[in-house]
Amino acid sequence: MALWGPRSRRRILSAFGVRMARSVRVYPYIKFLGGVDHLVVGERVFLNANVLIGSGAPITIGDGVSIGPSVQLLPTSHEIGPSNARAGSNVSAPIVVGDGSWIGAGVTVLGGVTIGRGAVIAAGAVVSKDCEADSVYGGVPARLIRRIE
Repeated sequence: MALWGPRSRRRILSAFGVRMARSVRVYPYIKFLGGVDHLVVGERVFLNANVLIGSGAPITIGDGVSIGPSVQLLPTSHEIGPSNARAGSNVSAPIVVGDGSWIGAGVTVLGGVTIGRGAVIAAGAVVSKDCEADSVYGGVPARLIRRIE
């Protein structure tokens, strides 16, 4: 059982440096890999349970975005290293989630990705490339399924 409600969680995260609007709802067990000062969250955003936020590059979540449970926003990866240590040097790139988007449960969004305004990302997708506005993406890796009118 969660100790604090969504508004209390938002206030606590704001106190630690997350820039987020007062209308944001944060469900339990949000986790950060590294610092929190790289995250900017717009108005009327819903962050469901067990969201994992990476560090190393800015992450911007637009207004009216819904993020499902167990979503991972991971701006940092590695270059491919030599055969004795394939996870080479860290590389990071920003993530932008456009206004009104919906990211389904268990989605992973990698660094350098922009998800267009009003896009829908199907549950379990791995987003490694930009997604067009008003479109549905799904799969591993995520691909365009259809456009939304």
